[in-house]
Amino acid sequence: MPLPEPLVDVQQDEEWREMQAVLQSGILDKAPNLLNLLNFLAERHFSRSIDQIKEYSIAVQALHRTQQFDPLTDTIVRVSAHTLRKKLEQYYATEGTQHPIQIRLPVGKYVLQFDRKEQLTTASSAMATTLPPIEEPVMKASRVIYAKWLILAAWVAVAALVPALLWIGSLKYKQAGLAVKLGSAVLGSRAGTGSEVLTTAGPAQDRFFRFRFGTSQNSYTDAAGQIWRADQYCNGGSTFSHPSRDIQGTDDLPLFLTGRQGKFQCKIPASPGSYQLMLLFADTEGDKEGARQVVLSINNTLTAALDIVDEAGGDDIVIGKVYPGIHPMSDGAIHLDFISDASFVNAAELMRAESDAMQPLRMLAGPAVFRDSHGNIWLPERFYQGGRRSVHSDNLPKVADSKLFEYERYGHFHYSIPVAAGKDYRVRLYFSEGWFGSSNGGPGGIDSRVFDVYCNGTTLLTNFDILKSQTNGTAVVTFDHVKPTTHGMLEIYFTPVKNYPLINAIEVEAET
Repeated sequence: MPLPEPLVDVQQDEEWREMQAVLQSGILDKAPNLLNLLNFLAERHFSRSIDQIKEYSIAVQALHRTQQFDPLTDTIVRVSAHTLRKKLEQYYATEGTQHPIQIRLPVGKYVLQFDRKEQLTTASSAMATTLPPIEEPVMKASRVIYAKWLILAAWVAVAALVPALLWIGSLKYKQAGLAVKLGSAVLGSRAGTGSEVLTTAGPAQDRFFRFRFGTSQNSYTDAAGQIWRADQYCNGGSTFSHPSRDIQGTDDLPLFLTGRQGKFQCKIPASPGSYQLMLLFADTEGDKEGARQVVLSINNTLTAALDIVDEAGGDDIVIGKVYPGIHPMSDGAIHLDFISDASFVNAAELMRAESDAMQPLRMLAGPAVFRDSHGNIWLPERFYQGGRRSVHSDNLPKVADSKLFEYERYGHFHYSIPVAAGKDYRVRLYFSEGWFGSSNGGPGGIDSRVFDVYCNGTTLLTNFDILKSQTNGTAVVTFDHVKPTTHGMLEIYFTPVKNYPLINAIEVEAET
């Protein structure tokens, strides 16, 4: 699939040259599917036909799936896009750092984005009073001029590659058995850190049992490698699918494109003990105000009614509701009864708990799972709106559990974190400055990044400067007696004062 000749346009010509630099870098030499995907997206970009990019067209035309491809049961496009996104991020964190144009594949989209960097021509400009509010290095790059025959040859070579099918992921994660058995996690040690990267081996082998609603055919492996079992415990109601929606607050759109709705009952087998249930929603129906009232009982006990659109702040936004202290009934199952005609749900997590209190929520600012040196499990990011994500795998602070600071969300953003209502909470925010300051090889220093943090209208931090507060390259700030909204939400807003706010990880614990 050779690319069309670039138009006589300086901007597009520069983008063309940057694409050649990526292709000739070798980062995708052993990944023919990713090469085909990048080739397909680039061809649509340069021919100005991005409106033709659909998940189905990518699967059939770029990844050679059959005409019967079903995006609800086959995740190859989303998996390939996620992997390509990571490859591009790694390239621009290493050899492509100084390039004046950097190619991105935004989360949840299949359209290439060409970001232009402000070029610094002198060392003094890097220390200017007004600093660029960006996370990536801003440096002058030398341009490599490629002969046109070499450019065309590169694209012909890409188009000629035969893609390898991505069966490994589906084979690796197929599971057997229906009962919920919650035990210890399977972990892979990372020598010398005192902490571990969590290797998910299915719901029967970690503290969480995850399942999705609305499909009975396939499990789903999310961006962090966690398994979500198919809908197999519920009866009644009807299933729905809205495959064209763009969901905010998650890296895993498939979980929120399907669901079960109406009046239905679920019976989830579980061994004796205490559990915490989190239900996950994103309203994709687009109904009028107040039309999606969810009325639910758990083990025959009625819960507070939910207006998902009102609590989320709009359609297509992920929210969660937390219910701690749940015990199986005498029949060895946890019973969920959705009572109202307008009820619906997309996915659920059932967590084996040590007590009936709400369990701590620990969340990274990226699509990863991590167990720290104290044995605490940190889960992937969700419940966010706004901002962008960056990764600093090659520039971690020299502290214990440095993987907590690998990802960051930056910009003007906020989180709506679900908790149990009526309790006070201890909130701990984790920061690491990975851009400003001489130790990071970037411009500026103290007073380069200043921001405020609010929670439910209360000021947590004002004029906060990470570099002023750092200890060993990190700043961890704890807030006690934080009260949730009456709906059980911690709405944490990060507001810029000078350049972008950022966050690396968030920890929430119920106070006794």
